[in-house]
Amino acid sequence: MKYYFAPMEGITLYPLRNIHRRMFGDCVDKYFTPFLTAHHNNHFKKREKRDALPENIDLEAFDDYGHQIVPQIMSNKTESFVWAAKEMSALGYREVNLNLGCPAATVTNSHKGSGLLADTDYLDKFLDGIFENLSDESIGISLKTRLGFESEDEIENLMKVYARYPVKELTIHARVREDFYKGQPRLLAFARALQIYRENGGKADICYNGNIAVNSGNYSESEKENDIENACVTNSSISDKLKALHCYSDISAIMIGRGLLSDPALVRELNGGPKLSAAELKEYLTLLYEGYAAFIPEERNVIFKLLEHWTFLEGHFENCDKYLKAIRKSRSKGEYTAAVNNIFSSCAFISAC
Repeated sequence: MKYYFAPMEGITLYPLRNIHRRMFGDCVDKYFTPFLTAHHNNHFKKREKRDALPENIDLEAFDDYGHQIVPQIMSNKTESFVWAAKEMSALGYREVNLNLGCPAATVTNSHKGSGLLADTDYLDKFLDGIFENLSDESIGISLKTRLGFESEDEIENLMKVYARYPVKELTIHARVREDFYKGQPRLLAFARALQIYRENGGKADICYNGNIAVNSGNYSESEKENDIENACVTNSSISDKLKALHCYSDISAIMIGRGLLSDPALVRELNGGPKLSAAELKEYLTLLYEGYAAFIPEERNVIFKLLEHWTFLEGHFENCDKYLKAIRKSRSKGEYTAAVNNIFSSCAFISAC
């Protein structure tokens, strides 16, 4: 099984990718960038383009970055997407990923991301233009989608559209747009989507996405059997549930987002390696601070960026409320460092949160 680090806007930027790859990335096959918006006048925002520039890649950690890092493109126009794909190809990337999954209202209201799932006729024409214009290029096109915009009833039309094109890889987030990231993944619907896709000639590799977490194994065998759809979906149970639905053997990769932010050593553990240690997490956070400080000019803004990570990490510490409060209140590097040292020295560490 391959494992991918999912794109998360504003978080999985190049400092995190470089540092995670050095410390924990031996078992991670691909890192996806947060989306780059392909604007109609053929330009990227400066900060988005900077995140994809090879000069910001740790080339010792990423010895084949063209295959190990995948730029994700946000677009709803054939011409803009084709331009963006060629730009990324010129930078040495061998794959780009079309974002059809982002549920944010600012995105969907612009008929982008998962907003395109509500109009399969337009989506079909969009994909037709992409593959017609990039058929001779040396860059692969992968898609990241959801099961629909409002309802699972949209699955059949969507999968029939995807099956028409030579997609390199199809990542399916097992929710509809209206779910956002709430509730349990719709595993029955995911299995049905995969079946429809294959029955209609779809040949792409399949990547599963949705709720691969760390707190595993806390339910009984009867729960597995009787409530495949709704029982807690975690890293140890997801394979059991998908196997029970007879679709696991057709999945070649798993994409993990929040699970890897909560536990940067998760993929190592899934591959039989050791669990995350307190010393590793502390070093990881120190390196992240240094990495963000290199391109964020103000100290307090670096801290705000690290606080985004702490929303995923607080479960690693017992009885930590007052220590977390101190971290959140810090406004200088000194205050932040002291607060972090306090939580590590004063609170029991939990490997899996």
